[in-house]
Amino acid sequence: MAGISNLTLLLICQAVTTLGLMIFVPIMPLYIETLEQMDTESAAYWSSLALAAPAVGTLCFAPYVGKCCDHFGYKRMLLVSLAVFIASMLLMALSPDVYGFMLGRLLQGISTIGVVLTAFIGYVSNDAARGRSLGLQESAIACGALIGPLLGGMMLDYWSLKPLLLASAVFTGIAGGILWIQLSEPQKVTGISDGLPFAGLRTVLGDRNLRNWMLAACFIQAAAFAFVNVFALYLVARFPAIGTMASKIGFLHALGWLATMLAAPWWGQLNDHGEPRRYFTFAAMGCALSAGLLIFTDEIWIVALLRITQGACYAALMQSVLLACSRQLPISVYGHVTGLSRSFMVVGQLVGPLLILFLLSFLSPIDLIWPVAMLFFAAGLLVFSDRTADFSLIALKK
Repeated sequence: MAGISNLTLLLICQAVTTLGLMIFVPIMPLYIETLEQMDTESAAYWSSLALAAPAVGTLCFAPYVGKCCDHFGYKRMLLVSLAVFIASMLLMALSPDVYGFMLGRLLQGISTIGVVLTAFIGYVSNDAARGRSLGLQESAIACGALIGPLLGGMMLDYWSLKPLLLASAVFTGIAGGILWIQLSEPQKVTGISDGLPFAGLRTVLGDRNLRNWMLAACFIQAAAFAFVNVFALYLVARFPAIGTMASKIGFLHALGWLATMLAAPWWGQLNDHGEPRRYFTFAAMGCALSAGLLIFTDEIWIVALLRITQGACYAALMQSVLLACSRQLPISVYGHVTGLSRSFMVVGQLVGPLLILFLLSFLSPIDLIWPVAMLFFAAGLLVFSDRTADFSLIALKK
């Protein structure tokens, strides 16, 4: 019963923190313009840096934070991460210029809140239902990401984002207080289970299956964060006559996240009863196709349909990576494994926006969709080519 209660609390916390993260991310170039008087191209450069900034902090701290969860307890590390996350939100809300905003983004990555929540959720779930739990987490992420863009777009068009950022910090603090009172520390696993002996990054790089999954996660995250930056530029270039563009961008992103929220538990159940590699490959190719087709459409309603398709497919990706890796390694090192997985993901989070930053001088805003589609395709191809993977035959027990 404690595990169920913990899972519910963690899913609520995930939704609240994701809402705070996603308030301005889809409209980052437009928000940057409100902080400094700059042209569209300069705003695009700064937004690329702002999207990549959290990756630096997470990349440096994620493996150590995950390892600390295994050694010092999940509840303690979650509360520390929440405190740092709230401080980052306050800094972004109160900063009068782009430099303070960038510092807040960097601190947001150092909080590693996503790492701790993912590790905690996986740890309190039993082996037979871990896919479902990760799917529910993906739905919680999508719920926050759905509401965030809608609120952020409307606030930017009609008022200011700063009050919304402050309110998000306050609600996150309230959620942290509830967790401190209600959340229970899961029983620590001390036994050794049947997975590979785990030696951190050395194990990941030395095992073909793990290495391919981690690289695929890197490509997917690079594609996702590149798309966030490109999509706003794409819409402005493709539909220049449309007014209140920030609200339109927020709405279209929300459609994608709505599809993710609804589809994620279904993918999780499929993964519990089948092979994550199969579903990851199918979903990655679906993301590549739905992104690539944006180049050929000039109807906003078709863009909306493609965003829904992409969101439904995206729901399968990260949870499949985490589940496949957890099936190959002992649950006693789940926090460390999750931290390493997130490190590879944030390498992609760093590379994606910086790739767009580099390509801005060579490709039009519409043609920048091509690299996004190619990254999704490469991730699916990488996992599909590893036909020797058969994680479904590995049964780990606490």
